[in-house]
Amino acid sequence: MGSKTKLVTTSIKDNEVKEDNLNTGAVTTAKFVADSVESSEINDGTVTADDLASSLDLSSKTLTLPTTAFNTQNFNISLLGFKMAVNENLTVFNLVDGVVDEFHDESGTDEAEGSNDLYCATSDYYINSTTPDASPSSPGTSYSAGFSMTAITEPDTSAAGTNPAQATATKGTFTVPSLVTSVAFKVWGAGGGGGGWAPEGSPDGGGGGGFTSGNVAVTGGQVLGIMAGEGGLGGYCGATALGGAFGSNPNQPQINADPGISGLNAMGGGFSTTAEFAESNSYGGGGAGLAGITGNNTTIAFPYGAPQAPNVITIAGGGGGGSGPNLEGGAGGGLTGDAGNTTTEQTNQGPHPDYGGGGDQEQGGQGGDNPQNPGKGQPGGLFYGGNALSGTSGGGAGYYGGGGSSYTPGSGPGHGAGGGGSSYFGHPQVTSGATEEGTAQEGGGTADPSYQSSTNEGGPNSGPRNGEDGYVLLTASEVLTASATTTFISSNAFAATSVPTTSRIVIFEEDVASPTLNTDIIASISRDGGSTFTTATLADSGYVTGSSGQRILTGQATISGQPSGQSMRWKITLQNNTVKIHGVSLAWA
Repeated sequence: MGSKTKLVTTSIKDNEVKEDNLNTGAVTTAKFVADSVESSEINDGTVTADDLASSLDLSSKTLTLPTTAFNTQNFNISLLGFKMAVNENLTVFNLVDGVVDEFHDESGTDEAEGSNDLYCATSDYYINSTTPDASPSSPGTSYSAGFSMTAITEPDTSAAGTNPAQATATKGTFTVPSLVTSVAFKVWGAGGGGGGWAPEGSPDGGGGGGFTSGNVAVTGGQVLGIMAGEGGLGGYCGATALGGAFGSNPNQPQINADPGISGLNAMGGGFSTTAEFAESNSYGGGGAGLAGITGNNTTIAFPYGAPQAPNVITIAGGGGGGSGPNLEGGAGGGLTGDAGNTTTEQTNQGPHPDYGGGGDQEQGGQGGDNPQNPGKGQPGGLFYGGNALSGTSGGGAGYYGGGGSSYTPGSGPGHGAGGGGSSYFGHPQVTSGATEEGTAQEGGGTADPSYQSSTNEGGPNSGPRNGEDGYVLLTASEVLTASATTTFISSNAFAATSVPTTSRIVIFEEDVASPTLNTDIIASISRDGGSTFTTATLADSGYVTGSSGQRILTGQATISGQPSGQSMRWKITLQNNTVKIHGVSLAWA
């Protein structure tokens, strides 16, 4: 029997023992020295999933997944969280390693840490604007200024005029607020004075005032002059019936020879005088004064005329004075006022030469002129009504005023009726202008919802017989223009279950202007309660629905370099261009 030779590893040359020389199962793990097989000695793909046990205990190991896997999973979780928050009307929705805040209120944000973080509660978003509801143009504070002859309803923007006596008055003013660009106006003209014929009850009332409405373009700080319009004084025996205030009648001293009233300026509406026929009583009523609005605080007063006209925004014509017996003043308003004792718009005398005509857009109404009479009623002119002759009726003031009436000798106390003044809304900055004339004693615009009782009607045919004053109403709203401002929106702190090293943010954003990502919209994340932030680079991931509206902005930040902590916060910086932020989701791992 031959002897056996013991083989040692040194006796085996390299590559002499091949796989074919080894029986299956001959090499076991027990025959390997610990750590003798390194990963470099294992070919790629040699160990497959089939070679691994069905369950592995990796509790003592750190498993690192690819960044794309974290991004995808957390993006999907964030969107799902948003969907649940919207459907369930949740404001702050807490996840195990994340939080979703689909804004329904401000409970998820830290207002003390934020700056200029204006929240729009009606539509649930934050905006970097000077106003929380600032679409490019949206209404702000509203104003409603009402002017009578002596009072106003908006003292913060307006000043009242004064009316110390009949036929004297000062205008009010309206100062346009800084953010107002358009003012809506409604102007009711004043009524003429009723006639003083006895017995009471005869149809000799004054003409009603006209009505204008529209909008006028304005600028902040502009001061508008406001004239409410004074009603004409009613006629009564033995006295002068004064016209209403605003706009001195330049020809009044020429027709008035009575030293007791010489130099009196009727200021707009024509008046009745007994100067030429002292034995006559003043049965005629005075014409109504001017109601209107001027730009740049322009005063309509003597001397005046064409140079003042370009500053007139609108005028509501005043009614002419009534007389007796049975003679009503012509109504004011419309583009042409009514002639005395008619309902017809005409500048010449009415059905009788004693009556005054109505003013139009280019001329005043003719004065009453009876060939049998030694004098005439005065014609109306720019901004004033004509005075009457010998106790008859004055014309109503307007853009062009109505004519005053005259008297027929030998006809007893019968007198002519004054014409109504015209309205105006032709200023180039007026839009949607309109006018409505009065009808006999009834004023125009009485059906308007803003109409004030006891205004713009002609004086009655009994009692004091004074015409009612006019009224001016201005309404306006501020136009708020969205102006971008630097804004910081910061979340409350949310507790992480472990120290995170990476984070993912999703923002639901809506453009107002044209922002640039990572310049105008910057997102940053903190794990130490907001002491340290790391910026996340944002990318546009498309729109929530369709191709417009809310965008999905996503970004990731590695936060392992921050001081260790488990207090998570997000912060969004907005600047340069206005945007709306509808919600934010933050995830960490």
